[in-house]
Amino acid sequence: MIPFPRYIKLGGHTIKVARVPGLIQEHSAFGMWDENSLSISVDSGLSTSLAWETLLHECIEGINSHAELNLEHHKIQCLGLLLHQALCSMLERGQKG
Repeated sequence: MIPFPRYIKLGGHTIKVARVPGLIQEHSAFGMWDENSLSISVDSGLSTSLAWETLLHECIEGINSHAELNLEHHKIQCLGLLLHQALCSMLERGQKG
């Protein structure tokens, strides 16, 4: 698995990414997109797989906000899950070819 990023680029901006303890307990959330500070927080207690899925979910939240898509939250959840599965499958052994 590739290392968890410290930042991503989105809409011409650098978005800080951080693993943060206690998001689940304090905010009932695995992750959070903050449009004001241009940051994404992901709970540090999540497994690697769930942390990556959460990061993708929060990226979609940022895209949704930036592009004014007005996607419903359940659609963002579904997109995050499916993108995670697609990207993981691209990194599986046997893909070289």
